[in-house]
Amino acid sequence: MSGGMKRNEIVLLTVVATMLCLGLLMVFNASSIKAFNAYGQSSHYLVRQLIFAIFGGVALLLCARFDYHWWGKLTLPLVIISVGLLVLVLVPGFGVTVKGATRWIRTPFFNLQASEFCKLGFVIYLSAYLAKREGRLDDFKRGFLPPWIILGIIVALLMKEPDFGSSVVLGALTFVLLFVAGARIKHLAVLGLIGSVGVVIAIAGRGYRMQRLTSFLDVGGNGISYQLKQSLIAYGAGGVTGAGAGNSVQKLLYLPEAYTDFIVAVWAEEFGFAGIVVLVLLIALLLWIGLKISRSAPDRLGTMLAFGVTLFLVLQMTVNFWVTLGLLPTKGLTFPFLSYGGSSLCVSLAAVGVLYNVSRQTR
Repeated sequence: MSGGMKRNEIVLLTVVATMLCLGLLMVFNASSIKAFNAYGQSSHYLVRQLIFAIFGGVALLLCARFDYHWWGKLTLPLVIISVGLLVLVLVPGFGVTVKGATRWIRTPFFNLQASEFCKLGFVIYLSAYLAKREGRLDDFKRGFLPPWIILGIIVALLMKEPDFGSSVVLGALTFVLLFVAGARIKHLAVLGLIGSVGVVIAIAGRGYRMQRLTSFLDVGGNGISYQLKQSLIAYGAGGVTGAGAGNSVQKLLYLPEAYTDFIVAVWAEEFGFAGIVVLVLLIALLLWIGLKISRSAPDRLGTMLAFGVTLFLVLQMTVNFWVTLGLLPTKGLTFPFLSYGGSSLCVSLAAVGVLYNVSRQTR
């Protein structure tokens, strides 16, 4: 990343670095009690997250130097690798099951979450596909339908894990990207209706999904709504200015996923409404700079790729945030850069590298 950085790149890296530093502090803060009880070392999860950050930093540098035009030529390998990873998760001996979900591939060093790599791979594929099909999306069979078929295969594999949250995120990403690319409204409406029916069937077919869907309406009970209840308690305890750094009560094993899916709730308890405003501003700034890079891209591939990657990051942040507030049912999605998780962090930083490379080639 030599040759001097433009303003867009400085803003992008500053926002990401700020989120990453806050994430490292919050991972240590929210996980220290659990880490000490489980491993006898309060910094266990922090050390692991630092290692993941180093790997993610390398991924960012590589993607920042990799000419984004090559992604347009690598869509087929990306799709094959993405689907292959999801298949490997389901192979006995390779897949790792945690809390009833088989979403990870066992490696000698850490468990790799295939869906995280698949999501970015699909976003790159779809962005390149839409760039090549400019003006041809009116053709339902040859232009509009193919990415939905690929998505259908991926979602079918994700639902076997099961990973309903990633399926919904990918569906929303596809819908928005096709809309922005100029797909016909009637085609989107038909697929939207079919997708909605599919979601209803998927929820009704599994009792625990129905419970998750309704749990945020009944936060006073125990069981599946317990975690959401503890999250809302954290928000309420934070007030305007928060309890202060390190003073969260909910992280004391009351909130089960305090350092992963619900880390924003701990942030809200310690820094209050003021802290949430800061977090929302960081998300808005990331969205703004991503859209600015997209608008300034030298070609349609750069435009779609920058927009897709930005949406990929911001949508997951927004969904995670809303889940902790009880505005959406729990989905098992992390908050990029903030939550603990090696696969999520590495993929998110790689996505920033792709966005950076598009910016480097702007007009």
